[in-house]
Amino acid sequence: MEPIRRLKIDFEKELISSIQLYLMSILNTSDIVYDVDGEVIGEVNASSYCKTLRFVSGRKDLCLSYSREMAKNAIQSQKPFEDVCPGGLTMLSLPLCLDEKTVIGAHCVTISNPLRSKFSVYDIAAQFHIDARILWDAVKKTPAIPRPILKIAREQAILTTELMSKIMSRMYTLKQNETAMAKKYHEAEEIFKSYKNE
Repeated sequence: MEPIRRLKIDFEKELISSIQLYLMSILNTSDIVYDVDGEVIGEVNASSYCKTLRFVSGRKDLCLSYSREMAKNAIQSQKPFEDVCPGGLTMLSLPLCLDEKTVIGAHCVTISNPLRSKFSVYDIAAQFHIDARILWDAVKKTPAIPRPILKIAREQAILTTELMSKIMSRMYTLKQNETAMAKKYHEAEEIFKSYKNE
């Protein structure tokens, strides 16, 4: 079995962002795309609950470091990972690939509702160093997604990851071809100049 090649490329951020926004219009949760080095390419937080944990809590680092670790696992193994994040939400991390042997990043999507038990929310609040009433208020502001929609959204997360991979693969190929054509043009120009000078 050939080793998986990790490749850092320039992402088409606008295209990636529009796909993330589409998925979040269904899920209303959190979506992060990473490159192979674990750098955030695009992030969309559509949930009051996720926003509160990610931007208001005393332990803002917990969410990002957790999803970064999930992304790292997906990148290294080139396989999807699913787990429960520190905020009690199910997260799906999927590798972004140029082809079967080349991984370029990962797509991490939250695919569940916040826990609706006050005991659980207060426990999470303590872990994140945030006032439990603020977090409970964020839970109440986050509309519950019905199970059938969550199932569809999970499938959409997989499909949008495949779409991102295909778009990035196509864009990468076009850029490679452009670079090769520019090089050949430059070489032809140099040959032409040398003939002119003879």
